[in-house]
Amino acid sequence: MTAPRFHLSPRRKVLLATVLLVLVAMLVLRLMGIAGFNGTQPREMDWDDDGTASRAEIVQGYTVVAVDETRDGPRTCRRYVRLRDREAPFRVECRVVFDDGEAPAAPARADP
Repeated sequence: MTAPRFHLSPRRKVLLATVLLVLVAMLVLRLMGIAGFNGTQPREMDWDDDGTASRAEIVQGYTVVAVDETRDGPRTCRRYVRLRDREAPFRVECRVVFDDGEAPAAPARADP
């Protein structure tokens, strides 16, 4: 007695390939440091500081804006840069988190 073989229809193969490609693309964007895939919420993607995050700004946050996070003791800083110019951040946000249960300080925003 032989076990039945598992077959995928051509449609399901295309669907599986598409899902795998999307997952690989998301992994690559995460490794590149793209802001949307590294912890930046859409409401934080107000790149022009006009008070609202537009659809275009959110799309930029998932495509061309990268974030570099650094830690120095209790201080954590996030530098937001454009992919084409990683040396010139357009926004830097720093916050201090204390380990003894105190509330975290409000994020300090320094625009260079």
